[in-house]
Amino acid sequence: MKTYLLLAVLVLTVFSVPSESKTASDSKNEFNGLYDQKNADRLLLVAFTDNTINTLKGTASPTSYRQRGSYQSSTWSERVTNQLADDYGMEKLTEWPITEVGAHCVVYRLADKASVPDAIARLSKDDRVDIVQNMNVFKTKAHYDNDPYFKLQTNLQQMQIGLAHGRATGRDITIGMIDTGVDLEHPDLVGQISKNQNFAKDISASFSTDIHGTAVAGVMVAKRDNAKGIIGVAPNAKLVALKACWPDAKDAIEAVCNSFTLALAVNTAIKVGVDVLNMSLTGPQDPLLTLLLNKAMAKGIVVVAADTGSVGDFPASLKDVISVQSIKQPVAGSTSLVESISAPGDKILTTLPHGTYDFISGSSIAAAEVSGVVALLLELNPSLTLAEVHAILQKSKITSKDGMVAGVNANDAVNTLCETTSCSQQVISFAQINAL
Repeated sequence: MKTYLLLAVLVLTVFSVPSESKTASDSKNEFNGLYDQKNADRLLLVAFTDNTINTLKGTASPTSYRQRGSYQSSTWSERVTNQLADDYGMEKLTEWPITEVGAHCVVYRLADKASVPDAIARLSKDDRVDIVQNMNVFKTKAHYDNDPYFKLQTNLQQMQIGLAHGRATGRDITIGMIDTGVDLEHPDLVGQISKNQNFAKDISASFSTDIHGTAVAGVMVAKRDNAKGIIGVAPNAKLVALKACWPDAKDAIEAVCNSFTLALAVNTAIKVGVDVLNMSLTGPQDPLLTLLLNKAMAKGIVVVAADTGSVGDFPASLKDVISVQSIKQPVAGSTSLVESISAPGDKILTTLPHGTYDFISGSSIAAAEVSGVVALLLELNPSLTLAEVHAILQKSKITSKDGMVAGVNANDAVNTLCETTSCSQQVISFAQINAL
């Protein structure tokens, strides 16, 4: 069935490999246009099944694929994308295979006078097309606090992380994080990142200076017992840092992503085989990302996403995704499409670039905490299903001081699992127990 979105919010696409006929100057100008939000409403993302992707994988000859940057596309799919461009008067910007779902994707730019809704409607009826959609915008959900260094890591005390670490620390679990980049040299993150990749390098070449991803990473995997800084919810888990978002402005914590970069990152997370996938971001419903995330969950990957409580928060609204609200946000009367988990999200001390720390708030942080708790559970029982993880989190609630908002207690979650799973006791330091 063809899937498409009308009148969605559009944003920038990522990179396009210039054809041989373009000069370096032309390429630079095109890149600037691709990332200019003023022109974003002229971009369409089209996908269709390409059976050659999997049949040729690993056995392709040099002539069976055409190189597109770091990606490859079959000559058949290129012919289809060229035909579509000619038939509908569109400019093809970039194309790539989404290997995990056997689809070929292409980004087109419509002519200035062309009607976007009309183009989507016509393409949706074309037998060659399976998905046609706008290039959607996604935004990270965190902000700086005006009162830094207030209540050091009370979120961990509230969640009883110290006690939970007596049984699990996330060992042998890999968390995939789709976000901005991460400070790879931060004292609390050195050695914690097993793989990193930048899918937005043409608009944002930075990685280690990015704020949002560094903050989210610290909440999940900051080192313990290293005599420095803070401790993460799952300090012995490994992190795969996939940059699909870029700062909205220089040195800003706010960041944006789009359907293209996110699709590349999710596809990579599936291929790498992460156990947990953290997406501390929200945006509109997205057909291509829905396809990929459903594939990830079908493979047993637990997907955790930020939820602001608004209608249409995606991917939190997607069935089986664990949606997480900040404990500071009003849950009563929420318009969220699914029942959210909640976790502390107000003034949370975490890592920032250049080896620093600060207090950050938002559902991005709450989602990261829950991803860390899921890593603890999967260490104890890697065979847990998505439904079992969600049930344990729902059962393991704490109540805020106002008595209105429920949040996850990591120690209760671990204890709930240990009622049916054999759990050994780990040794943690006396200093750590007293600190938490």
